[in-house]
Amino acid sequence: MKNRWIVNLVLVSLLLALLAPGASAVTASGTCGEGLTWKLENYTLTISGSGEMEDGSPWEQYKTKIDHVVLEGGVTKVGAESFYGCDRLETVDFGDSLVEIGDKAFYGCEDIEYIHLPATFRIFGVQSFQKCDSLKYVYCDGGMPKFKDSCLWTGNYIAVFFPTNNPWPYEYTSGLISSYGGNLGIMMGNFDAANLPVKTKAASEEEEAAGETEAETEAETEAETEATEAAVAAMAETEAATEASVPPTTVPETTEAATVPTTQETTQATTEATTEATTEETTEETTEETEPVDPVREVGGDGWIGLIIIAGVLTMLLAGAMIFRGISRRGRY
Repeated sequence: MKNRWIVNLVLVSLLLALLAPGASAVTASGTCGEGLTWKLENYTLTISGSGEMEDGSPWEQYKTKIDHVVLEGGVTKVGAESFYGCDRLETVDFGDSLVEIGDKAFYGCEDIEYIHLPATFRIFGVQSFQKCDSLKYVYCDGGMPKFKDSCLWTGNYIAVFFPTNNPWPYEYTSGLISSYGGNLGIMMGNFDAANLPVKTKAASEEEEAAGETEAETEAETEAETEATEAAVAAMAETEAATEASVPPTTVPETTEAATVPTTQETTQATTEATTEATTEETTEETTEETEPVDPVREVGGDGWIGLIIIAGVLTMLLAGAMIFRGISRRGRY
């Protein structure tokens, strides 16, 4: 009985030690080729040693726990299908010695957005990055490698950069671009980790969360605005109802019909007076400016008969003018 209690105590102690903070987080480890070992810790798979990785994936049962891969030391080749279907994998550090990536090595790794290959790299295996739907940028630090069948085919556009100090031959790059039907671009550009034009999954999730928070804030602001507008509208309706309940005050208006005749009569009287004064002044000026006619000059020295006739006519005209003037003055007064 005493021995059973001791055994149970030991088991509980071991369990507490495993669950205690600071306990080792190593999930698994093993070998992956001659002279190569692997270790999975905190979602990072690290491969150490020198040489080529064997084909296949010794970490098959841990695929869903791999976010990052790091090649340390002198790893020269990634084995075929080593990370096939690791759909959580985001980044790969290929080290300084990699020469070749095997067939379908990263097939279906949907979250990889960029890869950076050392100057030693020479071969992309068949379909090595096929179905990597998020892959957008490939940086190569060395000469132009061999691109095997559909190695970078994702159905989306991928930009491949070669270093400024080692340009690739145009006759090869142009043929490669044509073979990808416009979905592959090859251009000059050096890798700069500080200015990568891509985001990691964590950054994307943070931005998405920030966007959701901003959307919620906008929704709350919009709701408050609508409530304020509704309150203002209600106040306006109340004021309108109050105004409608007060009887309007009637202000008498001046009738246009009564104003028009008066204006017309005044205008007519003014016109007649003006016309009469103008006529009188014109007649006076005409009478004053008329010069007497010299009967001798007009009819000659012996034309007394004509002179008498002319004198009579003038007398009649003067008499008529005086009579008209007298009548005009009498009518005025």
